[in-house]
Amino acid sequence: MTSGLPLIVGETLFDCFPDKVVLGGAALNVAWNLKGLGSDPVLLSRVGQDEAAEQLLAALRRQGLRLEGLQRDPLHPTGQVRVTLDGEGIPTFAILPDQAYDYIQLDRAALQALRPSLIYRGSLAARREAAHRHFQETLPTLGCPVFLDLNLRDPWWRPGPVREMLRTCAWLKLNQEELEQVVQLESIPAGKVEEQGQALRARLNLRGLFLTLGAAGAFLFTGRGVYRGEPVPVPRLVDTVGAGDGFSAVAILGLLQGWPEAVLLQRAVEFAAAICGVAGGAPPDPAFYRPFRQAWGL
Repeated sequence: MTSGLPLIVGETLFDCFPDKVVLGGAALNVAWNLKGLGSDPVLLSRVGQDEAAEQLLAALRRQGLRLEGLQRDPLHPTGQVRVTLDGEGIPTFAILPDQAYDYIQLDRAALQALRPSLIYRGSLAARREAAHRHFQETLPTLGCPVFLDLNLRDPWWRPGPVREMLRTCAWLKLNQEELEQVVQLESIPAGKVEEQGQALRARLNLRGLFLTLGAAGAFLFTGRGVYRGEPVPVPRLVDTVGAGDGFSAVAILGLLQGWPEAVLLQRAVEFAAAICGVAGGAPPDPAFYRPFRQAWGL
């Protein structure tokens, strides 16, 4: 795949911790990190007409992100998620209903004019049935591969829509808990993680399946074989919020730039580990990205 414009579709919101509020949402985090690493993504999302939206838009401007895909909603608030952390920095999310990102509108002609080379979509923004139908009717018609980041947050997902999303993506990223849920949906026999991952990739006819394993690294399953991303230690754990989104951003960057599979996977694991050393998934300091851009020739 050649380098080109990635279109990032999904939720933008604020993660509200007990002691702080940080930018969040899978799509925002992915677009933010892609920009930090030198790409030029278009973020397609929706925010309210409230003070939270002004703060969010100001932060996106500081990061240099393009704003033509940010819609304003006069009826629904800018998204919020309440986050609590356990002793190991593992988050629990309380996702509020009826947020602005639940009402993203897709204009097929405008999106085709962007000529994206890859579409990222987070599954949370399609939790409403109407949004799911709208996304399913539009995104697969744009003529470029879809990278689906599956986030199965109870109670905001249903088996039917998930199975439909799985059949309109070329690349799938999920964690081990989500793999267990999806293999049940697809009636894939019990077995080792490696066997189930490759079986699911073949069942869905995917170009590739990324399986993140937290502190244990990651796998990439393709038609050419199975690749293992070795664990990378986190010197100072702050939280794991957004680590998977950082992984997705580097995976997308590697796909667009044509990195070898093993290189792409290990870089994604390395970057995700670094995200665990900052609060949330959108590091505000440009210096965070400098060592990666230098090491990777970006």
